Amino acid sequence: MAKTACKKCDPHEICEECPEWIFTLADLIMCMMGLFVILWVLKPSPRDNPKNALSEEEITVIAAIKEAFGYVPNANSNDPIDLHMLMKKVERMKSPGDGGKTELEKKGPEGTDPEVTTIRKGKQASVGGKLLFETGGAELTRETTSRLDQIVQLIRGHRQIVLVKGHTSLDDLADGTTAQQKMDLSYRRAKAVADYLMDKGVEPDILRVQGCSTSEPVTQRRYGPDAQASNRRVEVEVTATLVEEFQDRPVAAQMSTEPANVPAPERVLSDDAQPAASAQ
Repeated sequence: MAKTACKKCDPHEICEECPEWIFTLADLIMCMMGLFVILWVLKPSPRDNPKNALSEEEITVIAAIKEAFGYVPNANSNDPIDLHMLMKKVERMKSPGDGGKTELEKKGPEGTDPEVTTIRKGKQASVGGKLLFETGGAELTRETTSRLDQIVQLIRGHRQIVLVKGHTSLDDLADGTTAQQKMDLSYRRAKAVADYLMDKGVEPDILRVQGCSTSEPVTQRRYGPDAQASNRRVEVEVTATLVEEFQDRPVAAQMSTEPANVPAPERVLSDDAQPAASAQ
């Protein structure tokens, strides 16, 4: 049984009657306090311990939140969240993409072919894509008229020359058909499109109707039920040339642009010079 402390001795002096375990406990407490201080000093700082403890799911969630707020990661950062966002951007660049899709409002007419198939010299561009027809026919389909309505909104009121070019495919007519018959079919298709445009308010003097027969096929050497479908078409091409450049200008416009016919000044003869004798 432990002895009780002596009441006669001074508490600041060591008494032989005080138990020895008091000193052992004090030494043990001091050692533990020193150990805790050492452990606290050796603890790594937050800067030295990056967010490696985060799981992959946590990193993905935090990166998505930062991206939603428009955060742009630093390319030289070692933060795992920034690295995750950078790797995600690299994967997007390597991916095939959205196939030409965009979030911007489309102001042009919608087409069925995303790839450009019309390459022309000069300042002209195709609008509306290819307007397709049935085999051997020159009648406008519902889809064609819908796309023509979009083209009307683009060219109506403008004064640039518009080429309406009709085409014929090899399977439109039977074998042995003459070249003139193929040309006539392509012209009738172009004329049907031009008539529809004029009915919708497009000025007739800007339209140029052309028949190209089978001389400009989009697809060749392709066999199948719909292999030649893209060749049975009409193309609407808008040029950069104004109609007025090929028309006779009014007299008033010519007088305003051309210099006035000022008579040449009379030649002044000197006193020594003699006028030339008139021919007899």
